[in-house]
Amino acid sequence: MRKSLLPALLFFLMLPAIGQTATSPVLSRADSLYNTKQYTQALDLYKTLFAQSRYSPAMLLRMAYIEEGLSRLGESLYYLNLYYLASDDAGALRKMEELAEKNNLEGYKTDDATHAMALIQKHYSTIAWIIASVCVLLMALVYYQLRKMHVKPTLTSLALIFCLVVLFLHINFSLQSERGIVANSSTYLMSGPSAASSVIAIIGEGHQLEINGKKDVWLRVQWKDREVYVKEFLVREIRL
Repeated sequence: MRKSLLPALLFFLMLPAIGQTATSPVLSRADSLYNTKQYTQALDLYKTLFAQSRYSPAMLLRMAYIEEGLSRLGESLYYLNLYYLASDDAGALRKMEELAEKNNLEGYKTDDATHAMALIQKHYSTIAWIIASVCVLLMALVYYQLRKMHVKPTLTSLALIFCLVVLFLHINFSLQSERGIVANSSTYLMSGPSAASSVIAIIGEGHQLEINGKKDVWLRVQWKDREVYVKEFLVREIRL
């Protein structure tokens, strides 16, 4: 294993394994292999757990560390992205930006708006339930004011309309911006969803793409300032 670019994050490996079963024999075996620096064997077991949706931030960070040590930049950034989604650790964003700058990768520029959108997408269901609950309470209050208090619920009605609009926007648009990591060292970006379309660019692994849609086996993605198409299996979609 070569020297990793992730050591600044490794102290998080001491955190409790949220979302994992402490008595899992597969996890115990994987951790044992990792601790004895048998990284590739540990990675195989971690991937088995991940395929079963059994993971923790610590495990995802270990997987990113191992993949980077194996010179698989795309896979390392994929798991580092997942680690960020699971932990909301700002250090992961900084590390991804460092890797992107070092390897001239596109799609990693972050700002406050990007960070806020990531948080909204991470807590999408919770936010939706909270807004919906507020709507129900406001509806009940409108009914109470009309039927029991015999007053015109102007302010309450306006608040209800506002919350309903926010709920509509959240449900329909909060998950629009999905992202993926290029996983192949020679990935063709096409002008259309067809192998007969013209080639716009051939890019390496690790670039982050914004996914705007899908048609058959093709993803419609944003590359720099242009919308292009890429085969779905060549991109690792970032989602837990």
